[in-house]
Amino acid sequence: MTITILLNSAMMPDEGLYILQRVNREFFAELIADAHRRGNLQSYIGYSETAQHVQSISGVPIQVNRAATQLPDQALIAVCKLKYRVSDPAMKGQLQPNEEDYEYYVATFDRNHLRWRICEDES
Repeated sequence: MTITILLNSAMMPDEGLYILQRVNREFFAELIADAHRRGNLQSYIGYSETAQHVQSISGVPIQVNRAATQLPDQALIAVCKLKYRVSDPAMKGQLQPNEEDYEYYVATFDRNHLRWRICEDES
């Protein structure tokens, strides 16, 4: 079973092959709802505002989880992130972004398929 990992940034927490694609809000919301119905959605959303936004567009209760992201082999990653960086880090979690401030991505992850091998020069 493929696990869907929900993130609030397009980060790469583990080595492997990632393929990232932007998707529209409707596709993203349906992906989250489907993963929830199947029982294979894991949230690593770290901010309540983002969790509330994903919940409002998908109808799925989203838990805030600030734990280190754990990616299973061949995970599907759903990313809901702000279109901009918060200029003052002290304001993170205090802003009230609106619906148009978010963008959506889906990424595939394969831990076992490394296309490039980086080797140190032994000379």
